[in-house]
Amino acid sequence: MKSLFNIKKTAKYIFTMIFMLILIIYQNTYAQQVDYSGTSVANFLKVGVGARSMAMGDAAISVVNSADAMYWNVAGLSRISDQFSFNVSTMDWLVDSRNSYVAAAYNMGDIGTFGFDLQYLDYGKVEETTVYDQDGTGRFVSANDMEIGLGYAKKLTDRFAFGIKIKYINETLADVSGSAYAIDLGAVFLTSFLDNNLRFAATLSNFGTKLKFTGRDLSITYTIPDNPSNKQISADLSTIDWDIPLLLRFGVSNYFVDNDNLSVLLAYDILDSRDYEIRHNLGAEVGLYKTFYIRGGYKFNYDEIKYTVGFGLDFQNFLEYKLKFDYVYLDFGVFGSLNQFTLSFNL
Repeated sequence: MKSLFNIKKTAKYIFTMIFMLILIIYQNTYAQQVDYSGTSVANFLKVGVGARSMAMGDAAISVVNSADAMYWNVAGLSRISDQFSFNVSTMDWLVDSRNSYVAAAYNMGDIGTFGFDLQYLDYGKVEETTVYDQDGTGRFVSANDMEIGLGYAKKLTDRFAFGIKIKYINETLADVSGSAYAIDLGAVFLTSFLDNNLRFAATLSNFGTKLKFTGRDLSITYTIPDNPSNKQISADLSTIDWDIPLLLRFGVSNYFVDNDNLSVLLAYDILDSRDYEIRHNLGAEVGLYKTFYIRGGYKFNYDEIKYTVGFGLDFQNFLEYKLKFDYVYLDFGVFGSLNQFTLSFNL
């Protein structure tokens, strides 16, 4: 009993230290009252993944229990009870772009759970324009954003888990690209309140290096003004370093009902970013016979999107396969509606 008490006491200390570390990093990085709107690159890192989480209004960090925890809260990998979890999502994003996501996790028991993910936002073909050809030059170029991550999570006790993720970030437009490296930190704590269901979580995402664009398309030919001979010289456009979007989240969730016939889950997240005001996310999920799920969410302080709705199907009860299908409908106002589909498979 004494050793068990010491383990729980140590877990509480570690949980407190992680919270303090997250707050210290965030506070020291952006403590000044400065408007950072429009000063981040790699903003695709803010585009959510996973139809279940997005249908619950992005109130996800204390809820995720599949491979897409790699995006929302890497500590959630520790909640995967099966040995292997695989997750794939796809969505038509704004202005004819497509956001795709793949994640996998491997549970190694007492050692912990390891994860991998890949997010890819494809903007398709974009026609080049210049100062002199504002209607287009006839040249079409490709543009895309990519993130590749490796994560690890472990339960220190039956109530507390932590996780860390290391990732590579790249943005490419034609022959110009930039890269950065970052880490995510996450923690989940299951309390003894409300029948041992109340769960708290905290994450710090995208704490890393700055991103600077380089490439062949930054090389230009410059004509010297007021020169009778129209002399031209080769030059390179100068670029500066840009911050990637640092995100701080706190979340809480609870199953108010959870049995074989009915489940009722409510979740709330608060999101603070370096380049916009604090946002709030509220989500709910109602499950019937652990097979059919109805989900909804509301997002406060967002520019266009306000509400989210979706559903999920768990095929395990009648196919004997641990296969899940999830769907979310998003109304982006003037940008129209979006749909995301997710397939999850566990072994």
